Amino acid sequence: MERLNSTAAHSPRDTRVELCQRRPGEMYFEMTAIQSEPPRPGEVTVQVFAAGLNFSDVLTAMGLSAAYYDNSPKPGMECAGVVTAVGPGVTAFEEGDRVAAVVEGAFASEVNVPTTSVMSVPDHMDFAQAATVPVAFLTAWYGLVSMAGLQRGERLLIHSATGGVGSAALAVARLRGADVLATAGTPDKRTYLHGQGVRHVMDSRSADFGDETLAATGGEGVDVVLNSLTGELLRRSLELLRIRGRFVEIGKRDIMADAALGLGPFRNSLSMHSVDLRLLVERCPDLIGELLGELAPLFASGELAPLPYTPFPVEQADGAFRKMMGARHIGKIVLTFA
Repeated sequence: MERLNSTAAHSPRDTRVELCQRRPGEMYFEMTAIQSEPPRPGEVTVQVFAAGLNFSDVLTAMGLSAAYYDNSPKPGMECAGVVTAVGPGVTAFEEGDRVAAVVEGAFASEVNVPTTSVMSVPDHMDFAQAATVPVAFLTAWYGLVSMAGLQRGERLLIHSATGGVGSAALAVARLRGADVLATAGTPDKRTYLHGQGVRHVMDSRSADFGDETLAATGGEGVDVVLNSLTGELLRRSLELLRIRGRFVEIGKRDIMADAALGLGPFRNSLSMHSVDLRLLVERCPDLIGELLGELAPLFASGELAPLPYTPFPVEQADGAFRKMMGARHIGKIVLTFA
């Protein structure tokens, strides 16, 4: 990836700065020499101070999103900042409000967002912290609470539990009173999870987690799996569900490949769900609004907290993408805007 132009982040306020892609593997800033578009009915304009980086952005950067979506999306899916304008009919937000949002093209100095995709940010949370919330917690909350109906005392296996969604899932599981088992890909990450109070931590890169999960549960298995693993590891995870277990798939690779899946484990009356947040934001805006309405009070009260993150100035986005591709981080990677 080529290094970004550091002057782009200091453009006049009437110039919209956006992280665009010249070709797969290259990212650069494009400065549009036009006035920012006013918000349409039902929208607010947000001046962006921080934006979260997600694995889906890496797929876009690598040119792989076009194989999954009808149109390759713009990079960026979540941000935090201040409302600078409100469109006709908007009453829930006003200028000066501190907000977080889930919106395509969030790697920009300014975005227009439907109010259904916006949540208020409490005063005790800064913008970089707020940018860790929308994608990870919407995915975890919808998958574990809305779809899987995770209950107190149930067992949950979280794969890749130090990533953004995995970390959010751990927080949601604790709020719901579930018993967590987790996997991570490196010894350092597994040590981190032990330090977070997770008793049963296993290697996400080895199928041994299957036997270890059964040993930890007296051979019974778990009630819910939050999965991001692929191939044989996905299938092994499905086998760990006990009667009426729920499998929540948040990965894309096997779905993109239309991979085969044996139905044998479903003899235990299992259910399988998949979560594609980008699709839900585009096609089900009212659902997103409902979910954000459930999450916002939990962050305001402190029952849920933002995730750990690694910050990068937006002009160093190439380094942020490389770090994401190397999976060397814990929690989120956040781009910060001047």
